[in-house]
Amino acid sequence: LLVALDQKDLSLRMSELIQSYKEKPTRLVAHVWYTTMFLTVCDVIAACATASTNDDAGSAGSRGGAFAAIWAMFTVVAYVVGGTYILRHHKTSSAIGVLLGASFMISQLFFVLFVIFASFASKAAQLDDVTNETTSAAGADRWFAAFAFFLFIITMVFGLVLGKFRHDGIIPVSEMDAHTAAGLSQPMAGAGVGGGAQKPPATTAV
Repeated sequence: LLVALDQKDLSLRMSELIQSYKEKPTRLVAHVWYTTMFLTVCDVIAACATASTNDDAGSAGSRGGAFAAIWAMFTVVAYVVGGTYILRHHKTSSAIGVLLGASFMISQLFFVLFVIFASFASKAAQLDDVTNETTSAAGADRWFAAFAFFLFIITMVFGLVLGKFRHDGIIPVSEMDAHTAAGLSQPMAGAGVGGGAQKPPATTAV
């Protein structure tokens, strides 16, 4: 009975959350972005551990992998800092477009890193049996591959959500944009039917 009540309460809460997302899409964008920030912090920790472990693992580690982890860390931190600035202080159409493109690029980057570090972890586990190194890079590489996969998913989801709801309260319409849109919707003053300019009416002397 308690399990049934818990499932009912959970389904009710989920339906309320989905309804709130439908009523206010900016809340969904914010929650996905907060998740991205949390996973970025986890990736920073995993990247530092991976770089240190691969550097200490000797022949069983990969210094190229250590560099890739640190470089990816700086890249995703720059993405999060820039995205937070855009979403809070600079929500223009061009800035949101840049953030959309960066989201999909970061997503593909971490998908590639997931595949690479999963391979590194497998090779490191095999080399540990041969080299007998005191430090193994297999565990750290697996953790970095896991967080890379999570970042691949969440940045892809964020790009899709932002692209779908970018006009639902995310990009504000300023007075200049509204005035420009209104001006473009009006016929050009002084334009004739054939596209030529109309001559001003002749004045007569009194």
